This record gives sequence, structure tokens and C-alpha cells, in this order.
Amino acid sequence: METILYHRAPQGCAFGVIVALEWLCRPYRLVQVDLPGLPVPVLQAGGKLLRDCRGILRHIGQQRRYLLGYRAGTAEARRLDTLLDYLHEGFDGGPARMALSCAALDEVLASQEWIDGSKRTVADACLVAAVRWAQREAGLELAAYPALQRHVMELHADPAVFFADAIETQRPAVSSGRYLGSASVDALPMAA
Repeated sequence: METILYHRAPQGCAFGVIVALEWLCRPYRLVQVDLPGLPVPVLQAGGKLLRDCRGILRHIGQQRRYLLGYRAGTAEARRLDTLLDYLHEGFDGGPARMALSCAALDEVLASQEWIDGSKRTVADACLVAAVRWAQREAGLELAAYPALQRHVMELHADPAVFFADAIETQRPAVSSGRYLGSASVDALPMAA
């Protein structure tokens, strides 16, 4: 069964999922859903529906020999789960909490290339989405966090991030992954 992401544009969380799907390089489709009250994003994969953004990212991290994550049950997987929770809660917890999160992330990124340390993971996709949302919705300025700002700028130069931005802003988009195109929500019924 085809992998399909149901999303609403613009929406912060789905942005990170699109980035992660591009990095994963497995075939997928996007369906933009503009029905108020319908909870999105939803990922339909292998006959399952995943309705929670963190759950979707965790699922993506388990694909392709853990390209963007780690084997479930390992210390690395638990650390990545904690990091995803931290990113979601840190950027959605008000200005003071966001400032503390940015300072902590800035300190981490001052000494390592990726937010997780050893490799690019779904946490980097989550981070670029969270920062993008916080800049747009909460007026986040990254100038006080130079390492975080550098990392986010590097991520924005990534073709997957450029693609996700084009999708959200409804501009022509060129996939660097295996995007199969968009479909109508009517044409692709969700699995039960």
C-alpha cells in the first residue's frame, strides 16, 4: 500500500514530516486536507494510520535500516524519542520556555553537526519545522542563538526543506526524494 501524508497547509508539524519523507527517499504522496476540525497530519503507511506527529516521525525514523532514527528499544532510540518530545513541548510552551529550549539547543549545536549528534535524524526535520512555526507564529528571533541559527540556515539550504516550503506555500515544487505527486482527498480513501 502506498504511503500517503494527509496534511493542511501551512501547518508546522506536517512541514517536518514532509522533510523527513524527502530524506527517506521512499515513494509517497501528499493529500492536502482543508476540512476544518479534521485532525492532520495523518500518515497512511502499510495499511496503518498514524495520527500523531511525533508518532509519524518515530515511524519514519524506523524505516530504511534506521536511516533517520534508531532501532526501537535502544538507548539511541529512547534519546531520539525524548528529543522529539522536547522539541514539540519546548516550542509550544510560551516565550520563556521557547527561549530556554533555544538556549539549550544552541549549546548542543555549538559542539556537534546534528541535533542528535551522530547523524541527521527525524529530530532535525522536527527542529526546522518547529523553528519555522515559532518564527511565523511567535516572533522567534534566532540572532541570540548563533549555533542554532547556523544549523537552521543549513537545513533551509537542504533541497528537502526547500521542497516542503514550496508544498506549504503552494509553489511549484521539485522533489529530491521520491514524491509521487498530490492527490485529491476524495480519490484516496483513508484506511480503516
